[in-house]
This record gives sequence, C-alpha cells and structure tokens, in this order.
Amino acid sequence: MTLFRVLMSAGVVATLAPTAPAMAYGRDGHRIVCDLAYRFLQPEARAEVDRLVALDPQFDHFRDVCSWADQVRSSTHLRTAPYHYTGQDRDDPIVDPEDCAFNGCIMSAIDLHARELVDESNSDAEKLEALKFLAHWIGDIHQPLHVSINGDRGGNDIPVIWRGERHTNLHRVWDSEIILDYMGETWPLVEERSRWSYFADELAAEIPLTDSEIYTTVDPFAWAQESHNIVRSRDFGYYWANAENTIEPGDAYYERGLRISRQQLKLAGVRLAGVLNGLLDSPADGSGGFETAID
Repeated sequence: MTLFRVLMSAGVVATLAPTAPAMAYGRDGHRIVCDLAYRFLQPEARAEVDRLVALDPQFDHFRDVCSWADQVRSSTHLRTAPYHYTGQDRDDPIVDPEDCAFNGCIMSAIDLHARELVDESNSDAEKLEALKFLAHWIGDIHQPLHVSINGDRGGNDIPVIWRGERHTNLHRVWDSEIILDYMGETWPLVEERSRWSYFADELAAEIPLTDSEIYTTVDPFAWAQESHNIVRSRDFGYYWANAENTIEPGDAYYERGLRISRQQLKLAGVRLAGVLNGLLDSPADGSGGFETAID
C-alpha cells in the first residue's frame, strides 16, 4: 500500500497534502523528520534501525544521525555534495530522470542508498552509512528549495531581509528561519536546544496514524515534483526572484511558509517511516517492497 493510500484511508489527505543548497531544515528540521519517522516504524524496522545506530561511534539515537550527511559533504564524502539537491531550467516545470546531473542528484541518491541499505553483500558499517544518508535525503527533498531553479544555488544567492529584522537568504529562510521563529515564539521559556522536541510532539499529534501500519515504495521523482511545484507557486515568491533584488518578506509570508513547512516536515517523517518499513519490515499483506523510478 502506498503512503497516499494509507493517508487517504486515514482521512488525513487535507492535512498532509502539499499546497547548491545549504543544509535542509538545519539540524532541528532533520531531527524532527527522523523523530517523527521513528514513531511510525514497525517493530522489525525499528529493531534494525536501532541495531545499526548502536554501531555508530558518534550518535546514540536515530534522530541524531540525520544531519550527518551535511557534516561530511565538504570533507570525507565530497562526492555526495551534488546529492543534496537538483535544479530545473526555468522553462522546465517537470522533474524527470534527465534532470539528474551526471554526478548524481537528490533523486538518484535516495535510490542509491535505499538499495545499499538492503544489499545483503554490504557490511553493517555500509548499511549504517546508507541509513544515515537515506534519512537525510528524504528530509532534503521535502525542503522545497532543494528542488529549485538553476542559477541561484537553491535560493542561497537571493538576499532576504527576514521579517524586517535580519539579513539572510531565501534558502536559509526555508531551512531554518521559519522553523526557528516558530519554535522561539511558541516555546520561549524552553532551552533552544530542546525546542525541536516540542515541535515534533505537536506535529505528531496532527498525524492520526498511530494505529496504522505505514508502508510506501521509494518514489523520489514524485516527491521532487511536489517540492518543485511549491517553489514555482505564486505565494512562494521564488520564481521571479533574483540575486540583484533583496526580498523583504513580512509576517504574511512567514505564516504561509510555516503552513508549508509544517506539511513538508510531516510528509517527510511519514514517508521516511513508510520507506524504512517497506525496506526493513515485512508487511502482512505483502504490499511493501522496493520499487523506484530509476533503473
């Protein structure tokens, strides 16, 4: 059963359906995605995730491994730098395999590391690395500006004065500023380093799938298309933006951005759970499995 069938049967389509970049969602965003996913893992999948993460010398929990791909992109894993994003020509609204760069893109990276995670010829260390990458890529692909328009590094080159207060860029707005502002304004008395967990709890309460078994196939091109449709939408304020003109989004943009960010974080978390369940667990109806759009 695909994720969308699960969502449709659970009656939450309206809640979750969607209306070279820096780190997607920042560390807090990736923690939230992976924390949400962990809540919806089936026992067999969760046991395998826990087993692999226990082998990691740096991290103690699945949610903490999910920013690792950003830590190594400029050091030990230089080849993975193109895997964090994909870009489209301005006149090309459709994401397809031809859009993947010769040295890889976010869609091919999802496919690659999903395959490596279940490849029995791989060592546990290789499977752990594949898990960390896969979890990160699924977070990345749901941050809309990781499926952007060629020429401005996913909005990194578009200057922004955010809410009249601070100079930043459009990519960072969607990586971090929206989320950090919401968490800071909603839980001002909570330590900054702990606010993400409150946000994760709040988002989880909006996903009525507690008693559902979630399985989904790997479908990176469909996910990329959703993100690309968002960045091309009028309200997103990106399609006509350029590096020569500073954007000054106000509170109305923040409120729209927050709605999109919430839905994308939830989608990423549920889909990551569904993918890991499909790869690492065996659904009773046999509906799981590994299918991708890349041969």
